[in-house]
Amino acid sequence: MKHGTERPRRKIRLALATPFLLFLSIAPAARLRAQENPPPVETPGAQPAEPAPTPTPAVPNLASRVLRAVRDEVKRYGSDSVALAKAPLSWQTRDWEKAGGVVVILGSLMLADRDIDKAAQRNRSRFTDKLSSATTALGDQYGFEISGALFTAGLVLHHENLRDTGREAIEAGILAHILDQYFFKRAFGRERPADSNGRTVFVPGSNHDSFPSGHTTEAFAVASVIATRSKGWPIPVIAYAAATLVAMDRVNTRDHFASDVVAGAFLGTAVGRFLVRRHGDEKSGVLSRAEFEVVPIRNGLAARLVF
Repeated sequence: MKHGTERPRRKIRLALATPFLLFLSIAPAARLRAQENPPPVETPGAQPAEPAPTPTPAVPNLASRVLRAVRDEVKRYGSDSVALAKAPLSWQTRDWEKAGGVVVILGSLMLADRDIDKAAQRNRSRFTDKLSSATTALGDQYGFEISGALFTAGLVLHHENLRDTGREAIEAGILAHILDQYFFKRAFGRERPADSNGRTVFVPGSNHDSFPSGHTTEAFAVASVIATRSKGWPIPVIAYAAATLVAMDRVNTRDHFASDVVAGAFLGTAVGRFLVRRHGDEKSGVLSRAEFEVVPIRNGLAARLVF
């Protein structure tokens, strides 16, 4: 242990001594130069010498700025991922009760999944199929394209809120996708309705990836960021309506059960709202967390997310 603590102390002593040694070595030389070259004597009536121009600081080139921006984003994603993963550790008993209520709601919905699947197929039509083909991509590439467009527009127009909206929407989509694809889907391994003929079948650790819906998760992650950062009600209504269309599309095409899309909506909204609130609170030094709230309604329970 002595050897382990001695090296840092030596490094600290060397670091403190280095400026002092440099001063001692430079000072005599400066004194000798001052004796050999005394300052010029000002003569009356002579024009004062013009001060030397201040050198202009070098502007970093484009490549260095891009690398620095990428490095900052990687650090930000890492910090936010750790905060998101650790958020449940700070929950109190009441928070876990709320989360348990959401589990109860999803479990109850799973009991009705087969009936909802049959009803959706009975009402399926050419119109619903065309609508699905036109809007499903909002939970995939369109979501990232919209986020990127917002970010780019904010940079070009020097609009800070627009830029940060796109930036956080991109991050929310990526983090929500990672949670959905590489954690929840693998953990539950639920078969899709078309594979199980409408039955609820879980094979944990398998390649079955019905629960939660990835498209719905992505759509609500982006929509929640846009809605939270928008003023008034029109933009939030449009954002959540578009995300809801994606959820309905996934049930219509029999890619997911109703409980799959509801779980994706919860997950995406939680991630998006968490990031917006976290980045806003970082300025005041307070980090927030997402909370589930279960409230009684007539003939059952309802769940909502509180941030």
